[in-house]
Amino acid sequence: MQCPRLSPFATLAVCACLAGVAFATGPLQHAVYTFPGQPNAAGPTSTLIADAAGNLYGTTAEGGTSENCIWSGGGNPGCGAVFELSPASGGRFTETVLYSFQDLSDGGVPYGGLVMDAAGNLYGAAAVGGSGFEDFPGTIYELSPPAEIGGTWAFTKLYTFQSSSSTDGSGPYGTLIFDHAGNLYGTTYGGGTSNEGTVFELSPPSSSGGSWTEAVLHSFSGADGSGPMAGLYMDAAGNLYGTTVYGGNFTADFCQGSGCGVAFKLLPGSGDTWTELVLHTFDLTDGRNPYGGLTFYHGNFYGTVSDDRGFVGSVFELTPGHGGPWTFTTIHDFGGPDDGTAPYSGLIVDAHGNLYGTTSGGGSGTGGGTVYKLSPPAATGDPWTETVLTSFAFAGNNSDPIGGLLLRGNRLYGTNSACQGQFFLGCSISGTVFAITDF
Repeated sequence: MQCPRLSPFATLAVCACLAGVAFATGPLQHAVYTFPGQPNAAGPTSTLIADAAGNLYGTTAEGGTSENCIWSGGGNPGCGAVFELSPASGGRFTETVLYSFQDLSDGGVPYGGLVMDAAGNLYGAAAVGGSGFEDFPGTIYELSPPAEIGGTWAFTKLYTFQSSSSTDGSGPYGTLIFDHAGNLYGTTYGGGTSNEGTVFELSPPSSSGGSWTEAVLHSFSGADGSGPMAGLYMDAAGNLYGTTVYGGNFTADFCQGSGCGVAFKLLPGSGDTWTELVLHTFDLTDGRNPYGGLTFYHGNFYGTVSDDRGFVGSVFELTPGHGGPWTFTTIHDFGGPDDGTAPYSGLIVDAHGNLYGTTSGGGSGTGGGTVYKLSPPAATGDPWTETVLTSFAFAGNNSDPIGGLLLRGNRLYGTNSACQGQFFLGCSISGTVFAITDF
């Protein structure tokens, strides 16, 4: 099955090519919270973050209190929400909805995750709305904690993108990052000078009460990438690294018309100019459509592609060439009997170099996805070793882990969107947050 280029508002899972037959067990996986649906949050797709007290924070692309959301597919009405989960007895959590999006005024579909500053303020991107018009530009927002426990978090719209085809970008789907000066960086799926997406910087006001300032660092042209949906990585020199879902090679098999995607680097220069370096162009033989971003470990980058010649996806490594081309290596192909398929999220890494991720489909369950671990080679020339930590059944709330993972102590936390291949088309159920131990 060939997956067409998805619109920003279509399901990421519609081309997951799911497979599997029976529910599988894993190393002590259990749901720590089940979303009840509107007016609560519903349909979690982002990677969670945690504060020092062990509270978890995330976003959902449906649910919330809005009764008139033009983006709702009908299953769980609402434009999405930001939530906090606080530890409770028995390893469970209790939910507090920190903010519910209201559609055109403040944005909607906060698909990406959150980033927290030292004062406990949360920052994120809403992929659509915000301009007062139905043209999908999106917003960047801040949520500030209340002065007293139990108070209301304060929502501030920091920036509204201008339109679906504006040069400042539109459709911010990825998670934001900070630099040491407090500037925010992110990507937009569309907009820019060629309407192929952008990388942007958002700078805080010089004085209290002022406006944040946006600068487009790079507009993709198609040949150098198109449609970035993940967040960025910044190294110590201030270089930015990321992926685009489309663009690059438009002529290879199954890439015609949209391109298979690229991995890129942006280098800052003088006069606020940035230079792009394409690190790798995908051509289906090595995968296509990297929805997740890049993860750095010991000089190399790691990432996933949702699709490949077997239509199941793979994990790759990019090694710098010390002035020359970067080396691309596929370190794991999905598609084994109990393996996952269609990894949409990026990876996380532990202190030993083990990689962890999710697949939206496959596994030994009925195709509800997996959580997996990749262990590095024991010796040069040996393969990476995959361990499927858990498989989800393609039924009920505990399925479709589209987002990434959070490693906290001896626990892995993740989210199940539970949209059963119909994300953004209306989820009939509301999803879970799960934990995995003894892995």
